[in-house]
Amino acid sequence: MLVESKQVILVTGATGYIGSRLLHELLLRFGDGWRIRALVRHGSSKEALEVLPVELVYGDLMDPVSLIEACQGVSVVFNCAGHIAYSRNQLGVLYNVNVRGTAALVDACLECGVGRLVHTSSVAAIGVAPKGLPATEETTFREWQHRIAYMESKHLAEMECMRGVAEGLEVVMVNPAVVVGRGRTAGGVENASTRAIRDIYMGRIPVYPSGGISLVGIDDVVQAHIAAWQNGVSANRYIITAGNYSFRELFTTVRQLPGGSGKPVFEAAPAFQKLAGMAGELFALVTGGRPYISVESMRLAREQLFYSNQRSLTELEIQYQSVEEVLSSILGDAFSSQSSL
Repeated sequence: MLVESKQVILVTGATGYIGSRLLHELLLRFGDGWRIRALVRHGSSKEALEVLPVELVYGDLMDPVSLIEACQGVSVVFNCAGHIAYSRNQLGVLYNVNVRGTAALVDACLECGVGRLVHTSSVAAIGVAPKGLPATEETTFREWQHRIAYMESKHLAEMECMRGVAEGLEVVMVNPAVVVGRGRTAGGVENASTRAIRDIYMGRIPVYPSGGISLVGIDDVVQAHIAAWQNGVSANRYIITAGNYSFRELFTTVRQLPGGSGKPVFEAAPAFQKLAGMAGELFALVTGGRPYISVESMRLAREQLFYSNQRSLTELEIQYQSVEEVLSSILGDAFSSQSSL
């Protein structure tokens, strides 16, 4: 049965990696029955969106009036907008965008009578389980995690979502692990995590941290957002991950793929990890950019950042692509270039 065309989907952060991929999938699956609206900031790289059959509206999470205008007549909002940074010098931006921006969007949804908000959160909002156990949606956010600026901002953003629930808004939170995959943002920028995988593959990173990481492919993240809209339980969060790896396992797996460097890798000493984080922040301070690595990111890299996807398997019925398949798809171009030499 076709849905009446008057129903509208709004995607914020539509020029970002997750938002742009979600926008394309929504057009593919629901473009005939729904009007799809994308919120973009003035000055953002939107050329790739201008050729799509979507309604572009200009606004910003920091502009509550623009959010109310964007939410007029909307049935569901996918909030993919946010700021990612593991550095204390980004604390102000993280709080303004991730916390105040989410609060303003929740208020706009409530005022405009939006049916459901699907909020792109992160496993960072859940925190880290003790003793290397996989964290679940019920894991307690621990005291030391409040000192990691990004984790704190995503945690507080979820508190704003729960405030919305208390005031009558349906909200489902999607908590992806580290997202990797092919494709770029609408502005043509490769995902930072995917770029790091390429660097590992090419042998540009000779040492690995002592902790572990949880990974998921971008296609599964997109499908999880749609499943959260259609089948998710309001006030629930859903961890989206395909698998957990120690950094040693990840580095070894990536380098042994066809065409990889194949060179041995070594665990970085704790003192080296700390110094590397400090050096990354100093370099960013001098160049004016964001640090590739930081004190906070290296602090986290010593933890076993493992997560359970059981709830997403049972309630959202996500069928995950294996991490190995995702890695192979990322490095497919590199395989081809190596075989042609």
